Parts: sequence; C-alpha cells; structure tokens
Amino acid sequence: MSDRVSTGNKEMDSLLEGGFQRSSMVLLAGNPGAGKTTISTKFIYEGAINDEPGVYASFAETRKRLITDAKKLGLDFEPLIAKKKVEILDLSIGSETEVQSALNQIFEALTTFKAKRLVVDSITAMSMGLETEFEKRHLIRLLYRLIMKTGCTTIAITDIPWKSERIGESIEEFVADGIILMEHNFDNEGMLRRNMRVIKMRGTNHTRKTHRYEIDHKGLHIET
Repeated sequence: MSDRVSTGNKEMDSLLEGGFQRSSMVLLAGNPGAGKTTISTKFIYEGAINDEPGVYASFAETRKRLITDAKKLGLDFEPLIAKKKVEILDLSIGSETEVQSALNQIFEALTTFKAKRLVVDSITAMSMGLETEFEKRHLIRLLYRLIMKTGCTTIAITDIPWKSERIGESIEEFVADGIILMEHNFDNEGMLRRNMRVIKMRGTNHTRKTHRYEIDHKGLHIET
C-alpha cells in the first residue's frame, strides 16, 4: 500500500509528492467561498470509488445540501451512500456535551464503515458552542486522538474571517501534519483572484510557491 493518499485533484497531488501522507491530518484553511468544501467532497468521493470508504462530518451544511451541491460538480454521492462507501453526518453543536456526542458519532461511523478518509467541516463551526480557550484546545486534542486511533487520512476545514491573519481558532495549526491556505481577494481592476499556498506538510517535499486557482462547474483547477 502506498504511503500517499490522492487528494482527488491531480494538480494538487503534483504539489505534494503525490498527495497526503496516509493517516495524516491536514488543515484546509480559507476565507468563505474559497473552495474548501469543493476540495473536500472530491477527496471523499475519489476515495470511495477507489475502495477507500469515507465519512464527511458536516457541522456547517445540511446533509441534503452537501449531496445537492456535490452533484452539481458531477459527484453523485447517493449510490456510494447506498453501497456504504460514504457516510455524511449532519451535525450541529451547542454545548461541550454535544461536542462529545458528535465525536462519538464520528467514531462510530468511522468504525462501522471501516473508513479510510475523514472530512471535518468545519472545526470553526464545531467549536462555536464552546466558550473558553481551554474547551477549544481540548476539542482539538480529542479530534486528533480520534484520527490517530482510527488511522484515517483527514481533512479538517477551518474558516478564516475576511482580513484576519489567524489561521485557526486554537491549536489546530500546531497539531496538524499539514496546512493548506486558500485565499481570495479582488485586484485593482475588481477581478477576483484566488491563491493557494502549502504552509507545511510533514514528510513531504511540497511546493513553496503561491499558486493561482479557479473554480468552475467541474471543480477546482490549480496553476502548477
């Protein structure tokens, strides 16, 4: 078995020596609308059609909305869900107790489906019900332990507010094995420009450049 897991995007794979390291946790950070969910749904879909079952734990969108939006990109999850190759969890958080319940549901789905891939969308939404920095740090540690226990290759999404210089809410950028930063802004002519940078990727000779990318009905396209 290869120690690399394809991201589902050939251009991104080429920037990462073939993909993510198996069993790693990669933080996918970006502004709203940067394409984080586009990358993550393709990651789960490509795994499922290549005999790597996956779980998509959604704290931001409903299960129905995710399935509908993915279908617009040509990713039909319904047959894969029927074959138990994919599970999409519709989760919401309002307290620390519900965080633990959500983690339990994720763990149960990972073990039931013998999942190899996991997406958490997003850590930001997951931690909204937590009041203190201690609770948020505890959440990240619990999530990281769950990932290490199951051995899943994981994308953990975090949302960066406009004009913010912080990547994460707590310590996720320190415990993550990799960080991919997705940003977009408007140039002097009012044109939308999207840029991607690999901030770190342990054990990988990754790109050090800033790469432009575009999103259309077929997905995300990166200039390599």
